[in-house]
Amino acid sequence: MIISKLKITPVATHDQPLLNSTGVHESYRIRSIVQIETPDGCTGAGETYGDATAEIEANRSWIVGHDLQQITHARLLWKGSPGAWAAVETAMLDAAARQAGLPVCDYIGGRARDRVEWAAYLFYKFADENGQGEVATGETLDPEGFVRQAEEFVERYGFKALKIKGGFFHPDVDIETFRLLRKRFPKKDGYEIRIDPNAVWSIETSIRVARAIEEYEPQYLEDPTDSIVDHLEVKKHTDIPMASNMCVSAFSHVKPNAQIEGIDVILGDHHHWGGILAYKETGVLCRVMGWGLSGHSNNSLGISQAAMLHACAATPELSFQADTHYPWTDTDADIIKGGKLQFKDGFMEVPDAPGLGVEIDEDALAERHAALNEGPPQNRKEMIFSLDPLAKPRDGSWTGFNFPNYSKPRW
Repeated sequence: MIISKLKITPVATHDQPLLNSTGVHESYRIRSIVQIETPDGCTGAGETYGDATAEIEANRSWIVGHDLQQITHARLLWKGSPGAWAAVETAMLDAAARQAGLPVCDYIGGRARDRVEWAAYLFYKFADENGQGEVATGETLDPEGFVRQAEEFVERYGFKALKIKGGFFHPDVDIETFRLLRKRFPKKDGYEIRIDPNAVWSIETSIRVARAIEEYEPQYLEDPTDSIVDHLEVKKHTDIPMASNMCVSAFSHVKPNAQIEGIDVILGDHHHWGGILAYKETGVLCRVMGWGLSGHSNNSLGISQAAMLHACAATPELSFQADTHYPWTDTDADIIKGGKLQFKDGFMEVPDAPGLGVEIDEDALAERHAALNEGPPQNRKEMIFSLDPLAKPRDGSWTGFNFPNYSKPRW
């Protein structure tokens, strides 16, 4: 079962003006879609962040002609980033599992669960310019608005875990948001709340916020500050578990964390760690070390969401609801046939179809690819100026990822 065809298609996907510690999201994000095919017409698809075309093309000479079942050997041959490899591996697993007539999670050893629970990924945000989004297209610029956004996510998708993306406003705003969110969604009713300011707080501020929100029973505090050592210092002052997808986001970070135990919960990501099989390996590490395992997400389209679903289903050690950015993907902007994958009561069912269980819509793929030719994404700096008239780009450039890219620690 050799790979006879390889295609890489970068695409643009609209993003709402979401706020995080560095500023506001650009008007669109780039994803890369990988497609492979065997001589008998069996296909597989993968997805990753950014434009990975050059990296994957650099490996074309051995990918084409490689046995798609020999994934371990392929990982040894790979020259490039874990993120680009993740798309290739996902495509290989998709095709190989289709050949075997099995869902990916069953092909790689079997499932630990038939459905996966997810967390609502909530943001302060500006109103979307043209209301393209599937959910919450209005503005959320204060704690009361944040609660309304959470209500919309809970009503529409049934999530029981709620994640606050903090770090843009003053920490006191995040504290008040946490307080109001817990008042509206009590622990006794089964709701969990976590917060992630993307490492923009100092150690002192992290300790102050932790103490302020302890009474509201946080599920965990994710990346409040900037290093494993800093998290260890924060842990001396609170019993809230420390989680990370920033300072423990690769296999090379495992030993440093094992030496001092600064992080209690790992937000695994098959993109960052290097594939679905790497996510399963992360689970084994968490079992050995006694760490919790959650899931990280970014601007996923349907291929990555399906890959996350199978990775989580096949990993017994998953102990927290995984993040998902998928609700922020526009209703009609996915690249899979049949419309977006669906959540029910906060869960997503694992499909019984072979492979990932999704098919690429070639017309939608071409449309999303053509969107890249419409010009660079808007950095929405006017929106930031409406809140921070003195904002300036940290690197001197008015383009690039997130404006204005505030320095750390900001608070």
